[in-house]
Formats: sequence, structure tokens, C-alpha cells
Amino acid sequence: MRRERRQLGIRPRATILIVGEGERTEPHYFEGLKKAVEARGGLTVRVKKGRGRSAEDVVNEALNEMGLRAYDEVWCVIDVEGPGHTGPLQRARELAEKHRITLCMSNPSFEVWILAHFERTRKHFPDAAAVIAEINKHWQKAFPGQKYEKGDAALFERLRDQRDAAISNARSVRESDHPGVHDTAKANSSTDVYRLVSRLLNG
Repeated sequence: MRRERRQLGIRPRATILIVGEGERTEPHYFEGLKKAVEARGGLTVRVKKGRGRSAEDVVNEALNEMGLRAYDEVWCVIDVEGPGHTGPLQRARELAEKHRITLCMSNPSFEVWILAHFERTRKHFPDAAAVIAEINKHWQKAFPGQKYEKGDAALFERLRDQRDAAISNARSVRESDHPGVHDTAKANSSTDVYRLVSRLLNG
């Protein structure tokens, strides 16, 4: 079918698989983004929930999905977390490179991307809990009486209006505040998620 569409001069819809490490936060965010992206046409996006384990497990989950159907691009959204996760992270890198999977890392956690919706910072965070504490300084002002919840099903919609600011903030920190550091695992804090979000938005 894809070959026939090319012969007819019709551009086929690219299919993108996103597999996240988290069971709730990443799926909720990317499912919301998926709806916005697919409504405009041009891309077909599949979001796969993680199992909250290791970076290596995330890549293996992506490989399982790749065995079931063909994708034009595969992205794995993973957390760097800390020094104790070096082994699984390195194995994830090796598997991803071998199978042409793009790793989308956040250091120390995906919440760095959430924080970028509110501020531009390269502040060092020891763990996800520290990032969440920083998010809540903004969250409670934006949403009075509420705290940031990892299982918030409306996460994308809450942050939609700050999306462009998040892309700008995250890109600026990654490219300007960590000069010469090509490995996000060595750039605390920073996130690659702006690359994936930009890719989806630009079709």
C-alpha cells in the first residue's frame, strides 16, 4: 500500500513508535500530543507504556513492538536517574544503536521536560523527587490548590499553552549551558524531549 501511494504521488504517513520508561507520566503526555499531531495529518503515532524499570527494558520493549509491525522511526524516552543505572543505560545505548532506535534522555528524569514549561534552568538535581519539588513551586501558582501528579491524565492539556516555551527552554539549556557535552547522561539537568516534540509537531 505504501509503495502504491508513492507511485500515485501521495506522500505516505510516517509511523512513529514512542516507548517510555514510565507507566503513567510519559504515556499521558505523549497520548495528548499524539491526538494533536494526528488531527493535523502527516504522522501516525503509537505510544507504548513502559513498565517503570530500566532503560534497557524500554529498548527491549521497543524491539518487541518492532517485531509486530513496521515503523519509520522508533524513539525510547528514558531517564538517566543516577550513577547506579550506568550499566542498563549503556546496554540500552548499544541495543538502540544496533537497531536504529533513537534514545531520548532526560537527566535525571522526564520531569526536567515538565519543568521546562515553567522556567529555563540547568540546576543540578540529584533525583526525580528534587525536580518535582521544583515543579511544584510553579504548579501550585498555575493550578491553585493542586500539586503535580505523575498520574495526571490531563498533563498535556494543562501544559499545552507553554509547549513552545518548553521547547525553547530545553533546547537553550541543552545546547548552550552544556557546551561540548554530547552525552545527556553527563548533562544534569537537561532533556532531549524537545527534539522528539519538535519532530512530531513539524510532521
